[in-house]
Amino acid sequence: MNQRNPKRIDKPIFSAAAQLTKPERQFLRSLKQKKYRYLHKKFLIEGLKPVLEAINAGFPVEKIYVSNEFANKMCDLDLETLKAQNENLQCVDTADIHYISTLSTPEGIVALGKMISKQVPLDDLVLYPAVYLYEINDPGNLGAILRTARWFGIKSVMLSPNSVDLFSPKVVRSSMGAHFTVSCYQNVLFDDLNKYSARHGIPVLAADISGAAPDKAQANHWILALGSESHGLPEDIINNATSVIGIPRHGSGESLNLSVSAGILFYKLTNS
Repeated sequence: MNQRNPKRIDKPIFSAAAQLTKPERQFLRSLKQKKYRYLHKKFLIEGLKPVLEAINAGFPVEKIYVSNEFANKMCDLDLETLKAQNENLQCVDTADIHYISTLSTPEGIVALGKMISKQVPLDDLVLYPAVYLYEINDPGNLGAILRTARWFGIKSVMLSPNSVDLFSPKVVRSSMGAHFTVSCYQNVLFDDLNKYSARHGIPVLAADISGAAPDKAQANHWILALGSESHGLPEDIINNATSVIGIPRHGSGESLNLSVSAGILFYKLTNS
């Protein structure tokens, strides 16, 4: 039998499913809102792949809720990974999963992660290459950028103040586990980043429609600054950058999707 594609007999994996108490349901459901995530320092991780990535990365996961229905469809390897969590794993009714999930059709597994707040250690060269995101507000874009950054070996993603919440359910879900493997920092001021880069000779590459395509790969230490699709980067960042780079337009259209732009530039900067 293929261990990753088993043909299970339709029978419960766990002995019994326990209903969540009303306070538990209300608490978990409240984490859909940013103010409650930061009040309790907890957030939701939805879907099997992100949950497994969090476990494998050693990210602090306080509780894992899974339905018997979903557990019955899992492969043996993934099921054993979950079972190894012992007291952190709880089988609940499918109705409870639907109640606490942010999705209309949840997969059947939701975990409770402990929020990690950390200051960015700008002097640590292990952080680079890095991407700096200025006031981006689309959680899907941030999740996709995290996923793409992981693919291209980008070490860290830094968010300016007034950016989308790193622990938003859609960010966590769309990053497909990259959230737990790429170093992520919020509320990073460009002035601080710029002073550090100047001291250590790390180039800041500002992405703008006026810039030319990078003609060669950069050394390992660089910072790519990207702004939102609607406003781009402010003049202050563009004027203080080491260089301004862009993606030449060969057809028509006003702009590229932010995560698509990030992917193209990551490729050019690491493979040219």
